[in-house]
Amino acid sequence: MRSVMHGAFLITILVTSFSDLGQLPTTILRPVGAMKLLPWSFYDQLLNPATMTVLKWVMILSLLLSTAGYLTSLTTKVSFLFVVFYEGLVRSFGHFNHDEMIGVYFLCVLAFSPCGDSFSLDRWSERKSPKSSSFVYSYPILLMQLLLAWAYFSSALVKLRVAGLKYFAVDNLPTLAIYHSLDNLHDTNFRLAFLLPQVRWLLPYIVGVVLLWELLFPLTVLFRRIRWWILGFGVVFHLTTLPVMNVFFPYFLISYLVFVNWDRVAAKLRQSVQPVETRDR
Repeated sequence: MRSVMHGAFLITILVTSFSDLGQLPTTILRPVGAMKLLPWSFYDQLLNPATMTVLKWVMILSLLLSTAGYLTSLTTKVSFLFVVFYEGLVRSFGHFNHDEMIGVYFLCVLAFSPCGDSFSLDRWSERKSPKSSSFVYSYPILLMQLLLAWAYFSSALVKLRVAGLKYFAVDNLPTLAIYHSLDNLHDTNFRLAFLLPQVRWLLPYIVGVVLLWELLFPLTVLFRRIRWWILGFGVVFHLTTLPVMNVFFPYFLISYLVFVNWDRVAAKLRQSVQPVETRDR
């Protein structure tokens, strides 16, 4: 999970143009949260193409090391702080996206857990050795699973608290989807949203199923038998939101891997390789 989540942020930083971000005027910046603690003179010095490019390459180096698991205890914490700062800076320009937040939560857990004791350069260079107690490894995994479950469950609660039964109105989903297909804060590559009014009678039922799925998502932590059904529905849902609403949640999809038993996967891989080695001998 360390390699997967840090690697996802590494790819994001690689494909993001920090020089373009540095060309935005400081006057449109609206710092949020802890970003308000930094003086405006800091942002004046930061928001220029040269400085932002330096920030980009420093983040790339940190995320590359934490993905590979080199000096893991240090690099995971540094990467976490850099990502928090980057997210705060981008969101201070006015667009909030909760997709990356689950990734930030995961980075926080990983930064304070022994995630470099096995699958890492530290382990292969004998800087780390696995601990005798499995609790120190299973607890962070459980915590990340609970964070993911809470993200979905709380999303459903917020929808019901804010919109109530109006959330199931026949025009709610078409209006939201068309808005996302026209505004300037989304890629707006897809136009399927304009077909939704033709099936508006069916949409409240679809919205209800999705809301029920979000409410039931915590069951993935408790019951293994139904876990993969819920996760499978989530994969279909998130892949559907891209062409319909021009909204994608890659970090949520990537976080599903926290439910995979990687020890079992590794054991099966070893079993599949063993006969080949025997024949070679």
